Amino acid sequence: MIQIGRFKLGVAPLSMIIVFIVLSVCAVVAAFHQAKPEYPMPLSGLIVINEGMALLATLAYGIFVHFAIALVNRLKK
Repeated sequence: MIQIGRFKLGVAPLSMIIVFIVLSVCAVVAAFHQAKPEYPMPLSGLIVINEGMALLATLAYGIFVHFAIALVNRLKK
């Protein structure tokens, strides 16, 4: 358990925050690399799409991590 200010975060929520921040940075960098003048979609649209994929990947990661932690806690008992 890690305390940041008045908030107490466990391992799973903290790791999800870190994963989302890393994926968000990667999504913006990828949008800048993908954007070309001849590409019909504007940069803002690319960033929104890539951020949506980062959020979806973080959600899937969070579900997996929470189930894994629940399984480990169940096996400890």
